[in-house]
Amino acid sequence: MNIGFTFPLNFFWVWLLALCAGLACIYGALRLLERHRRSRIAQFVAVELAPKLLPGWDESRRRPMLWLTLAGFGMLGLTLAQPHWGRAWEKVRRQSRDVVVCMDVSPSMLANNPLPTRIEHAKQKVLALADRMPGDRFALVAFAGAAKMQCPLTLDRGYFRAILRATDTDSISMRGTDIGLAIEEAMQTFTQDEETSGNYGREHRAILVVTDGEQVSGDALKAAEKAAEGATVYVIGVGDPNGTEVSIPSLYSRVASQQDLETTHLSKLDEDTLIKVATYGGGRYVRSQPDNWDIEQIVEHVSSLATRSVDGDVRFQLVNRYQWPLFFAVLCFVLEGAWLALLPHLRNRRELSDAVAESAAQEKSLA
Repeated sequence: MNIGFTFPLNFFWVWLLALCAGLACIYGALRLLERHRRSRIAQFVAVELAPKLLPGWDESRRRPMLWLTLAGFGMLGLTLAQPHWGRAWEKVRRQSRDVVVCMDVSPSMLANNPLPTRIEHAKQKVLALADRMPGDRFALVAFAGAAKMQCPLTLDRGYFRAILRATDTDSISMRGTDIGLAIEEAMQTFTQDEETSGNYGREHRAILVVTDGEQVSGDALKAAEKAAEGATVYVIGVGDPNGTEVSIPSLYSRVASQQDLETTHLSKLDEDTLIKVATYGGGRYVRSQPDNWDIEQIVEHVSSLATRSVDGDVRFQLVNRYQWPLFFAVLCFVLEGAWLALLPHLRNRRELSDAVAESAAQEKSLA
């Protein structure tokens, strides 16, 4: 029969040695208590004479309590190991947080600093973040001069990745970088999730804004401050504070003003604004790096948020049978208490049987 435990199988012998060591300590403590009990009795009568001088005395009657106690603690150790056997279809419960990624898709994200473009670099960062947080739900909001939810909160990483890869600067036609609208759309995503699943609470929610912060419109600070009541706002800045030239595709000329028809302009990372957005949102700002140091920082902070239990995938897996050793542990402790309560009655019965035997011997001797 295939049996598993809540810990990896290569940890089995370590757990077994720890269990044996614990039982040995408990056995030693119980023997020490019995020795202390003997020493107290020895203050009144020699232990060797106790069976003759104390009616009903029989030290062997206390031994079942020792073995029942050891068996009970052994079963508790097995309960903590959570043995699994027998397979069934079960929903996998996960400890999860909710993260809404707000992706800037404004034309300035086409700048090639960092390479290949800011928006592609931002996607790589978000994918790296999702890979490091496999148990958390992710959603995607694309924003420029407007904001729109592209992907609702989901545990389906394949679906989230597909939507993220398909998101580009054509996803939102309105020009600008309205971080405030993006944060409001993220909070609306949380609200919709509350209505459908009943998941409430600020402690497990995070909003991650990925943007170059150029030409921020709207009241981003006010939106971040309001969002802090229901989530924690983090910001990753993508780009160069010194600026880099970016070409605006002619596609945007249909919605751009005459002033915006310039083919190139200098696009700078506005860190001052982004730091304030993260501060007002109760989170942290991190500038994007060529390596994944920035993602590690975000993961560290988001991991400090509380988690909640959610239903995951349905899998055909070993069934947790911890109830069985727990039942036997409780049974052992109950039997131990019952045996202790029965000891006085057993002693009285021993006294009675000894008295009857002594009386019969006397009658036989007189006869």
